[in-house]
Amino acid sequence: MFVLHTTTNIKNVMKLQKLHEQSFDWLSWRSGDLTDLIKLPTREEFIVKNKEIIRTFAIGYLESDNLPCRAKEKYIAVMFEMAGIQWWTHFTKNEFYICFPELK
Repeated sequence: MFVLHTTTNIKNVMKLQKLHEQSFDWLSWRSGDLTDLIKLPTREEFIVKNKEIIRTFAIGYLESDNLPCRAKEKYIAVMFEMAGIQWWTHFTKNEFYICFPELK
């Protein structure tokens, strides 16, 4: 498991792209998890405290209503890339906008 520890502000955050629904498949969903980035105390607390790290590794998103796998209404799927491996997870809309307020 890869765990990133940082105490400095992360620069050069990649611009988050809206991805095609086919990017969010079973293989990439099972390839990682938010806990791979940092240990998770409670989900929302983790997201608030580590939104800059989340922004750094996030490479794309899509509303998850019509995903080919694990479709969820009122959620947003976020794709990450870490150590050359792409994976994704669902965020509530509130969690997503905590990290990406500019996309609101």
